[in-house]
Amino acid sequence: MSYKARLTERVLTLKTPAAGTHVLWRAPVACKVKAVRAYRVGGTGATVNATKNGGNLLAAPLSAAPAATWVSASPTAAVGKLAAGDTLAAVIVTADGNPTDLTIQIDVELDANG
Repeated sequence: MSYKARLTERVLTLKTPAAGTHVLWRAPVACKVKAVRAYRVGGTGATVNATKNGGNLLAAPLSAAPAATWVSASPTAAVGKLAAGDTLAAVIVTADGNPTDLTIQIDVELDANG
C-alpha cells in the first residue's frame, strides 16, 4: 500500500541563546529528517545542527547568517532516517555576539514509503 508523505516540524525558539543540546522529540514511527533550518535575530553569528541519538545529522554545522534570514541544509538520505524510538535534538553549536533570538526548525517526513 502506498502512503502520501506528511510533513511536520519540530521547532526550538530561544531568547538569548547559548550553546547546548535541546531534546525535541521521540520519533513514534520510522520517518526522515528532510531539512534543518535556522533563523537568527541580533548578534554576530550562530551555528546549529540536529542530532539523532546524539549523532550529528548535518556533516557540518549550519551557519545562521546573515541575520533575519532563514537558512537551511539537508542531511544525506541515510543519515536522515529515524527509526521508531529515536531521539531528535536541536543543537546550538555557537551563539556569537549575543543573539537576541534563535529559531531552529527540523522538518520531518512521516508516512513515506521507503
